[in-house]
Amino acid sequence: MTTDAPESPPPQTSARPRRSRGRRVRLVVSAVLAVVVLLCAAVGGISWYFAGVATQVDHSVEYRTEIVDAGNGTVTLPREPFTERPGTWALIWKGGRALLGPVVGGGKKRVVRRVASVLEGTLIKGAPADIDHWLYDSDPKTALGLDFQNVTYPSKVGPMPAWLLPGASPKSTWVIGVHGRNADKAETFRAMRAVHATGLPMLSIAYRNDVGAPRSADHRNHLGDTEWNEVASAVAYARANGATGVVLYGWSMGGAMVMTTLRKDPSFVRGVVLDSPVMDWSATLDKQGDDRHLPRFVTDVAKRMLSKRIGIDLRDFDQRPYAPRLRTPTLLFTTAEDATVANRPAFAFAKAAPPGMVTHIAAQGDHTEAWNVDPAAYERALTAFLTRTR
Repeated sequence: MTTDAPESPPPQTSARPRRSRGRRVRLVVSAVLAVVVLLCAAVGGISWYFAGVATQVDHSVEYRTEIVDAGNGTVTLPREPFTERPGTWALIWKGGRALLGPVVGGGKKRVVRRVASVLEGTLIKGAPADIDHWLYDSDPKTALGLDFQNVTYPSKVGPMPAWLLPGASPKSTWVIGVHGRNADKAETFRAMRAVHATGLPMLSIAYRNDVGAPRSADHRNHLGDTEWNEVASAVAYARANGATGVVLYGWSMGGAMVMTTLRKDPSFVRGVVLDSPVMDWSATLDKQGDDRHLPRFVTDVAKRMLSKRIGIDLRDFDQRPYAPRLRTPTLLFTTAEDATVANRPAFAFAKAAPPGMVTHIAAQGDHTEAWNVDPAAYERALTAFLTRTR
């Protein structure tokens, strides 16, 4: 037995709780950092993919619908906005093409259209199909009965193929047709009859990365930032072969290429025709991102990645600041339901241009479909414009 009192336990200190709170803070910070890293990786991945899609060269055919039935001079299709739209269209399927007439029947889920003519193949029930607003394929003689020459013009990346419709005389104003991104010369078919009727020669050009044309070093679309050089080369070719001036005619991205060419040297350009043009790539990429439900900050990252990836300054493709200095007569077609290109920059460009310099035709339809919805009205406007500017 001892009389010594037991030692009191040592007083508690706050050291352990501080270490515990510090550990928790570190864990929380680590978790937050992990989430941030994963989020950045996800944003970076999505942005890189989106930038890649914007610059991808893709000439494949997408079939968005199918032939439900066919016979007695009609074809039945699922009812969609693009299958029921009034106007002049082609139906395409693997190995086949038909010109469509008006809607003659159907119901809530089906639309029946008259078949004006079958140009190729046989309509097959169940075949994947699509509506083609270019209307024709092949070449100007086969499609439209117009005489033409297969020519090549020199460019920075090699000899480029083109179709030359001679017109009444080479010593006149030439129309140079420039198709859009991932399209081809067939996109210009819809303008050919009207141009030919004016007697003006028309040069419909291919450019880098087109089927049958030289490739760029990276085999990427540069949104017109490099491709505009082919337009300038085509102008030089026309001039060397008798042209006294040119009208530059661009569809979609071809419109951006035309506008860059005009801004670089307007001296030989008598007029410009723009059909659903990209008048601001930044706004168009925003629209595409919104349609894919991407947060705007993700689209912004994608645009920065795209700029670095192909060396483009998107600010150079906002045409609105140039509008007040425009001195070249311009015919502008836009469509109310354009799901591809942002329209507002085109409206702003037309409004900011000097009075009378831009003739703006606002039509119905989707991207580059102003002709399809009303061919007669489109061709009247085009003919009047070319007659004034030749």
